[in-house]
Amino acid sequence: MRRKRSGLEGTAFEPPFYTPIIGSHAYKIPEDAETELLEIYTKLTEEKPDIEVADLQLILETEFQIPAELVPSMQELTSWAIEGTDVVDFEKWLYNGYFWLLFSKYIEDIDMLWQDVWTALDSVSAKKGEEKFQRDKGALRSRKLYLSDVKKLIEVGKLDASAVGMLQTAGNGKVYIGYVDFFVLLGRLGVFKT
Repeated sequence: MRRKRSGLEGTAFEPPFYTPIIGSHAYKIPEDAETELLEIYTKLTEEKPDIEVADLQLILETEFQIPAELVPSMQELTSWAIEGTDVVDFEKWLYNGYFWLLFSKYIEDIDMLWQDVWTALDSVSAKKGEEKFQRDKGALRSRKLYLSDVKKLIEVGKLDASAVGMLQTAGNGKVYIGYVDFFVLLGRLGVFKT
């Protein structure tokens, strides 16, 4: 008997959650998102000719409405720059900006799903007499989901054993995933198809 296909295999390698090297193999950004990114870029370059990496954190907070605690570090944002400079590469602006536009668009959904994970974990922990965690968004968004947490959920039947592999993939080599990694994981599973 043949195994039934999940239908998700195509989504794991679709943009912006799996991004090939920018250039000839780059994916197409939807027209409405591209227009929005161009409008933001134009507005920001009216006063000065370029956007610098040092400006990106504030831009993500103000223009993309990303909560401050979720904005990438300055070190992470250097990948947006033209090599050897502090000037943001326009093509990288489009592709990275699209990721953050989607993130901003779906943040309430991510909050709900992330809270569901922690609610399930807290119910497992409560049975074992472990501490319960706060429920406010800021506290939840700063939490890290470790391999041991996933194993707890597998033990009680809340998750399939394949979740361990997904965690390792989404964490990019880390032993945990954070809130933004969780968004990437959900995107690879096709949750945010546009």
